[in-house]
Amino acid sequence: MRTYPLLLISLLIGACNEISFREPQPKGKESLTKIPIELQGSYLMKDDDGKTRDTLIISPLGYIAGHNPDEKMLLSDSLVLRTYKGYYFINLNSRPEWVLRVLQRQKNGDLLFLALDRDNKTTFNQLLKKLSTEIEIDSSSVNESMIYQIDPTPKQLVSFIKKGYFKKSLFTKIK
Repeated sequence: MRTYPLLLISLLIGACNEISFREPQPKGKESLTKIPIELQGSYLMKDDDGKTRDTLIISPLGYIAGHNPDEKMLLSDSLVLRTYKGYYFINLNSRPEWVLRVLQRQKNGDLLFLALDRDNKTTFNQLLKKLSTEIEIDSSSVNESMIYQIDPTPKQLVSFIKKGYFKKSLFTKIK
């Protein structure tokens, strides 16, 4: 059974413990209409044990996780890409919230993939506690699950990345 592409999609779209946003991030920045050439290409995705599980293919208009064309995601009004301070911000509309993932191109062409840490309830609660000392977190119940939202300035958002609030994974570029 091939579940890794579905795992990546869930990483990109969201999970039950997720800090989200009211609008695409960083707010006030222009959305890109095409994915920059420096991000385009094929990347190996690895699991937590470091084993290669699948391929991420980034094209000018979107990406495919794995080799299933049905898993293709295209830039649109619900998949927004923005750039700021050397980071690429992938915003996915998961109504009623925006879920954020971040890419940073490495000098060797690999991509650093970042997401607000949400591995388990303990680390998620620790993240909520840390963030709440720096920014207001709104919470509400929607369809019997909790939504936690923040509204950072672009400068605050980058500082959260630099402070290590985002969990890192590396996607290795296929030469």
